[in-house]
Amino acid sequence: MPDKKTHESPAPEEPSSPKPPKQEGKKNPKERGSKRKEREAEAEKALVAELDRLRSLAHQIATRYMELLESEIVQIRETVAASAGASDRLSRLSAMLRALQELSVKPKKGRRKDLKRIDGLVALLNRVAQKL
Repeated sequence: MPDKKTHESPAPEEPSSPKPPKQEGKKNPKERGSKRKEREAEAEKALVAELDRLRSLAHQIATRYMELLESEIVQIRETVAASAGASDRLSRLSAMLRALQELSVKPKKGRRKDLKRIDGLVALLNRVAQKL
């Protein structure tokens, strides 16, 4: 006798929870305002977290940048100290001293342009020191 394959239909799915009937017309304005306030609060919370992260990153980068700048200045000092006996040492030292004395910054204002001036000056001093 041939085997008869029975075809079983899948069991009907049980409803997980009854769905509320669809409401005709507009949603309750209080519900819309409540959801909007929730989304607004979530957006504000995310923004505050990202701003805190940005503040931390800026602080880390500024700290590392200052460490590198100070290290460069120390290196220039060491180069100048080790350059005794260079032929045109006096003129180069005088040029470096003049550039340092001409630096015009206002540290209390904490301006980026002052930092750029210092950075440019350190780069110049480094180039001159390498020629000593």
